[in-house]
Amino acid sequence: MANQSPSIDPVVVVGAGMAGLSCAAALAAAGRSVLLLEASDGAGGRVRTDRHPDGFLLDRGFQVILEAYPALRRQVSIEALRPGRFDAGARVWTGRRLVPLADPLRHPAALPRDLSSSLFPFADKLRLARFALRVRSAPWESVREAAANRSALDELRAAGFGDRFVDRFGRPFWGGISLDPALGGDAGPLRFTLKMFLLGAAVLPAEGVSAVPAHLVRRLPTGSLHLNRRVERIVTEGGRATGVVVAGETIAAAVVVVATDPPTARRLTGIEAIPARGVGCTTVFLRGRRDPGVGKTLVLDGTGARAVNHLAPLSAVQPTYAPAGEHLLAAVMLGVGPLADPDDERLGGRARADAAAMLGHDPADWLPLAVTRVPFSQYAQPPGIYATLPTARTGTQGLFLASEATVDSSLNGAILGGEAAAKAVLEDMRR
Repeated sequence: MANQSPSIDPVVVVGAGMAGLSCAAALAAAGRSVLLLEASDGAGGRVRTDRHPDGFLLDRGFQVILEAYPALRRQVSIEALRPGRFDAGARVWTGRRLVPLADPLRHPAALPRDLSSSLFPFADKLRLARFALRVRSAPWESVREAAANRSALDELRAAGFGDRFVDRFGRPFWGGISLDPALGGDAGPLRFTLKMFLLGAAVLPAEGVSAVPAHLVRRLPTGSLHLNRRVERIVTEGGRATGVVVAGETIAAAVVVVATDPPTARRLTGIEAIPARGVGCTTVFLRGRRDPGVGKTLVLDGTGARAVNHLAPLSAVQPTYAPAGEHLLAAVMLGVGPLADPDDERLGGRARADAAAMLGHDPADWLPLAVTRVPFSQYAQPPGIYATLPTARTGTQGLFLASEATVDSSLNGAILGGEAAAKAVLEDMRR
């Protein structure tokens, strides 16, 4: 493309994940010409869903949408997603049986049962109630605002929780969210996600999690999204970003917004403050004709001895995830071991055996359907990281960053990063 005057060149957004889509949608709504370039064959980044030939919906790794996310609610109509909602609670595998635990505000009938259970001491149940009330009323709008500059484990210890609570519930539940059963990351994700679970449900859209980015794609001008267009580098002239190179061709831009995954953004921009260390997980999808028998709740491994950290009864929550007469389970494994293991059959067998043991089923009731490894589900968020993150403005004129890397590693953080970049671009262009 030949060079054009800045007045008619588009804003080029590199990457159609949630940050890029949120940024592009805001710019388009403000009347700016936008060109959104995505390297893969679809929008959404890590928020994608594939349809199995047998009729199952397989998200790219187990994911849920927290309907209380403030940024999500600004961008997407939750009810338009036709959500299936998880119950507010969990079942904890103690090594001998499953013990239920429910949110007493939404499931008051379960309160006498939960208070009398031996899952963890009564004193910790009172501590959890006090902790929840304090978190629920906090003004936080993001993980970053909830950051504590101490680890999640230290947060629980400071609140007085004992080993049984931490090991049986804290590690599998919040460790499953942060992908770190050691709970060594900042306490921000623990605090903020607890608030979100108290204010709303975890949901699965009827069309899979890809329905969320699809909602944003529909807000873009026709022809503004271009798939299979990998940006090789950013063009700068006179200290200003003036375009991008795709397949050897230079595309002129009034402004360039980098909205890729953090490692790619770091490579394209050279900004070393962008987090490069990721944490991942492995999801084994299991199919079967037997109802898991746990309702719409997560099943947590409270022993720490299983390869599977938690089970999610996907089709019980959202029936569209499985064809009629079948059920779909997500068995989630944490750590580098499963990620590095190339043998799908071996991982499928371990997940099948763990799921059967935790549910009290025969292993023959479940068959491995697919194994999904996501090495970079989040960037690592140790205590203190949020103060070191870059901002939407990069220091190079005409170059902006729309990314969870400017806020926190979550769906909410990605949308906030996109909104912040759009605001910065519009402010500069008005000048």
